[in-house]
Amino acid sequence: MIWVYISESLLYLCFSLLMGAFIIQFVPERLKPDIHISKRLIQFSVVGVVFFSVAPVLRVILFLYEDIGFELTMQNVLTGFEVGKAWNLTVILSIFFYLFVSFFPVLKSKVMSGISLVFTLILLLALGWASHGASLTVWSGFAFHSLHFLAVTVWIGILLIVGWYSKNQENWLAYLRWFTPLAIACFLTIMGTGLFLMKLVIDVHEYVDAWTVPYGQALLVKHLSVIPVLFFAFINGFWMRCKLKMQEKINPIPWLKFESILLFFTFVSTGVLGQQEPPHSMKITLGSSGPSEIFAYFYPGIIEPSMSLQFGLNTISLLFFILSILFMWLILYSFRKKVSAVAPFFMGMFCILSLYFGLMASIQ
Repeated sequence: MIWVYISESLLYLCFSLLMGAFIIQFVPERLKPDIHISKRLIQFSVVGVVFFSVAPVLRVILFLYEDIGFELTMQNVLTGFEVGKAWNLTVILSIFFYLFVSFFPVLKSKVMSGISLVFTLILLLALGWASHGASLTVWSGFAFHSLHFLAVTVWIGILLIVGWYSKNQENWLAYLRWFTPLAIACFLTIMGTGLFLMKLVIDVHEYVDAWTVPYGQALLVKHLSVIPVLFFAFINGFWMRCKLKMQEKINPIPWLKFESILLFFTFVSTGVLGQQEPPHSMKITLGSSGPSEIFAYFYPGIIEPSMSLQFGLNTISLLFFILSILFMWLILYSFRKKVSAVAPFFMGMFCILSLYFGLMASIQ
């Protein structure tokens, strides 16, 4: 199962690199730092979309093949299941896409970049077609999942390209002036579409109860992982701009890199989330599949399908919450004291862990 999670995470990474690489081509030179992107990166990303998107297909095949054999199961999945049909489309489009980026100057011509961006969007829509949301409500689920994923890849894609492929800090203030509002718009879109998609698979009133199953655990970790990202986004988008306006000597690129690494962890949690059984009914899901092993480790009582979780502060949970606040403060303090971005990155990770342990310890 771990290989599926890794594949899903790397698939999102490939889409983000493609999206960011082509969008940044439309930004005037005066509004961005000097960026050099290798065509090899584009080619690897296109190939990655094919190979990493096959993981859900293989998972279905491996789950069903014992009854009728591997070859017949593979044929049935590729021709009869939506996930298989979507992957067929992905393979065909990716072959044309790969040939296009190999033979045309896609990083030197806005027309070619525009065509490449259309290829990327179509591949993204193919992924949305095979999503769980689309299987529940065909059009709204497909539209909201695609919009959600589009906002994620635009935000993180530009962040990755600028953070890892910038050769200098020129025009950084100009870059922040347009990227910061774009990032805010993407974040608000992610929040709105994410709430809609969550409501498709889980009753909002059962959000805490869902922590008893693997899907709820992955959802909780995903939500907690956003908190340090927002701290880094505040630093990179607002505080950094103030520092640069005052002409302080500070290098924003390492901070951008570590923000992108934190965002990659949201990819990992999203990959885990996408492969878990959604708890449409907590009683049925908990009764049939059993509780999450992680939750069972933290919860001292008897886990029953009809149980309802409650919160209660205690000494241990309070200490973890205080620790999480301390780590949040240390992220900001590190930037103020011009500490290397490595330290606040780990502070962000410790913040997530402290909040998680605090919540688990407070469950009754």
